Amino acid sequence: MGVLRSFRASAVFALWAGALAAACGPSSGPPLSQVTATRAAVSFDYPAMGGSGRLSSESTRGRVTVIVFITTYDLGSQLVLRELIDLVHSHEPRINVGAIVLEPPRNAPLVQAFSDTLELPFPAALADTATLEARGPFGEVRAVPTLVVLDPVGRETWRQSGVVSVEEMTRAVDRAQRGAPAGR
Repeated sequence: MGVLRSFRASAVFALWAGALAAACGPSSGPPLSQVTATRAAVSFDYPAMGGSGRLSSESTRGRVTVIVFITTYDLGSQLVLRELIDLVHSHEPRINVGAIVLEPPRNAPLVQAFSDTLELPFPAALADTATLEARGPFGEVRAVPTLVVLDPVGRETWRQSGVVSVEEMTRAVDRAQRGAPAGR
């Protein structure tokens, strides 16, 4: 539980720091986005909430996929989910989206209620222990929300922490569709 407590403290700090940065004007520091050039496809498999199948590398192959790491108590996560709902309904060609909730298994009823309330049109899954401990297929996730874009083969092409606009998401998805890492 120490990792989760540390993660929550980091998430609260990230929100506080983001609010302070927004109040102080644009940042001149490094961008939040991280271009990754992984050669191997990411292999993942999480049971979706509500018994609605699986959120897995096998179920998402063949399309660009956006995976978002969230928590139920984070307002930035809720905002990014709303943006992703718009994107999944409007983007052509069609994309996959999935949410991985970084909370312990005991929060499953809360996560299900959260997913139902937001009427997510894509699967949401609880993170497993390996993911919570930064040993999962996506490595370390330092903040919520964090978006990861996978190309149709399943290779990570873009990762960004924090609130991301639909325009930024669309650019990253379109670049992954064309086979170019985002940001280039």
